[in-house]
Amino acid sequence: MSNDYIIVNATALDSSGALNILKQFIANTPTWGQWLIFVSNKVDITEYNGNIRIEHIARVKSVCKRLWWDLMGLNHWLKCHQINPVACISLQNTGFRVTPRHIPFFIYYHQSIPFYDFKWNPFKREQRVLWLYKNIYPIFIKLFLKKDTHIFVQLNYIKEGFKKRFHHNESLISVFSPTILAPNPNNNSVNVHLDAGQLNLFYPATYFFYKNHYLLQTAVKSIVRPMRLFCTIDQGVIQDNKIECVGKLTYSAVVSMYQQCDLLVYPSFIETFGLPLLEAAMAGMPIIAADLPYAHEVLAGYDGVLYLPFNDPTAWAKAIENAQKGVRYTPLQINQRPSWEELFQYIHKFTT
Repeated sequence: MSNDYIIVNATALDSSGALNILKQFIANTPTWGQWLIFVSNKVDITEYNGNIRIEHIARVKSVCKRLWWDLMGLNHWLKCHQINPVACISLQNTGFRVTPRHIPFFIYYHQSIPFYDFKWNPFKREQRVLWLYKNIYPIFIKLFLKKDTHIFVQLNYIKEGFKKRFHHNESLISVFSPTILAPNPNNNSVNVHLDAGQLNLFYPATYFFYKNHYLLQTAVKSIVRPMRLFCTIDQGVIQDNKIECVGKLTYSAVVSMYQQCDLLVYPSFIETFGLPLLEAAMAGMPIIAADLPYAHEVLAGYDGVLYLPFNDPTAWAKAIENAQKGVRYTPLQINQRPSWEELFQYIHKFTT
């Protein structure tokens, strides 16, 4: 077997949406070429094509360990194992160093925080990480970004943001969507009790500061009508008799909530894609979403959405108060958006 490999760096992708990107990448990897994929030793990958080689690396998510791995560790590993890289792909926003340096390089970029105008306070605990991603993280992106690096993003607004922030050639930035599954209309696997006599709201989001649960907490306090907001966060995180924390749900249960709840609320003010918006729209569910570019792009052409300022709980309370039960809209029909198949076809052009 040849020692010529397409090198894929994904050592920091071990949870949440980042891990989904890694799994989707591996599931869609074509049978041409040989692929060497570095993943975290926390990740259990069991099913993949015979032309894929998985190497588990000790967790390198800390800044120092990741910088060492990207600067020297990965390249040193390749030399020790006599691997000849013919192309390099980073699935985690930043590049890495390899020799020879002239081979094609691709970065799958999925971090939108640097492109928002918000000013974060590094002295507030809940904002510190956001401040670092906006002000410090771009330094590491620039460190490995070459003029001829090919960039993959999920939405056009990310493409525009990357082009402006890093002054990168627009022709080298391509938009490819993640895997999108159409919800099964016959799905009924939810084990959450939904009271037909009240308005049932759903917000599937991790409890991060920028997901803006605080706005919903503030909004529901002034709502008089019988209602309940179901959030996919651990019990006890939010103490409010109008909000029920149902914990993490399986995908089939989430889809069932789209089918049975009356309204999706989505006030998140930072998103790279916002997949729940698209899934809910494909189920014809009424939606209230933050009036931000990611939501407008994902829900383009959908009639069942109301856009509201992400920082106006009074407007959200009024809209929820006036929402009707049992309303459904024509499901959003997603066009054939370029996805993994087209992404790998793009890579193939530069590796043969």
